[in-house]
Amino acid sequence: MAVGSQTAVRDVLLDRLVQGSRPGHRTDGNKVVLAVEGGGMRGAVSAGMLLALEQLGLRDSVDEVVGTSAGAIAGAFFVVEQGTKGSSMYYTVLNSQRFVDRRRLVRSGPVLDIDWLITEAFDEQGFDWAGLVSADIPLWAVVSPAEADNHKRVFRVGETVDRAQRVLSATASIPVVAGPSKVIDGDTYVDGGMTEAVPWRTAVERGATHVLAIRSRRWVEDGRPEDYNLFERTTVPRLVRRTHGDHVTDLVNDSPDRFFVNTESLRAIAAGEACPIDQGNDPSVVFDVVMPAPEVALPDRLEVDTHVLMDALAAGAQAMIDHLDIEGFAVEQRVVVTHPRALVGPVRKNALTPIVKDRREQPRA
Repeated sequence: MAVGSQTAVRDVLLDRLVQGSRPGHRTDGNKVVLAVEGGGMRGAVSAGMLLALEQLGLRDSVDEVVGTSAGAIAGAFFVVEQGTKGSSMYYTVLNSQRFVDRRRLVRSGPVLDIDWLITEAFDEQGFDWAGLVSADIPLWAVVSPAEADNHKRVFRVGETVDRAQRVLSATASIPVVAGPSKVIDGDTYVDGGMTEAVPWRTAVERGATHVLAIRSRRWVEDGRPEDYNLFERTTVPRLVRRTHGDHVTDLVNDSPDRFFVNTESLRAIAAGEACPIDQGNDPSVVFDVVMPAPEVALPDRLEVDTHVLMDALAAGAQAMIDHLDIEGFAVEQRVVVTHPRALVGPVRKNALTPIVKDRREQPRA
């Protein structure tokens, strides 16, 4: 979905691929920003979408990435071109009791061990921290201040490895579920999804001319905000108030309504029924939205079933392929984008790029 008569985000990405355009050396006057939704283990969907972009050779067509929670973590692997490693973690590492263990809550511990994920698990995957800090595509992460008088809600994931780890840990720190608030520059923060689940507003504030909103779920169809389950409505608020205080408790309680406003505003903008900001006579920002197909069974935020998570990755990758509208590509082995002419083997970096270019240059019916 794109707004107005301006070039769609999809077309900007593909045209840049054909032209060999690279970050920091653009000539088209556009700034393409990815706005990546998280959602706990449901982030497998958006990780699959980013994996498809990377394997199809479209990583260099992007100017910046803004991610929330798991969306920022997937974005980190994307900007350092390690999407295959990052996405495979969902069914090899993240679904283990080392990361997800509901029993820890009984002992007042975190259900999700975010600190272990960002440090030890990333290192075990061979994550390129130095590459992230110096990446030519800036990564920004949305956070939620744990204090009412703090209005800082986005940080660059970079500068130093330690700072990058702190920011990634903070953006995914779901209150209670992921333990205590995280500290950055002396202030405390929790999960970015409390304030901006799909960070399209931040993408606009970053000066985007084109926003590709990468969603891990679909629009709310019944006209009501997504509600919490019984445990989240009754037990979690008490635990949040005890461990995080009143402000974070208010964030948690208001989160369903805030999510509904955030995504319904995005839907109106994507349909051309609204504008994100008052831009006067300037051209409006162009939005594309990619989301999983209606028939896809989405994972729960704490999903650990291997097959569900692998299917979610595949669904995300296929949704991106379908959105790009380039025929002849599919998802093989659940998480690998493939094509009959692609090179066979575990390393597929840039193998599909010439094929995508060829498809792009062919006349469309």
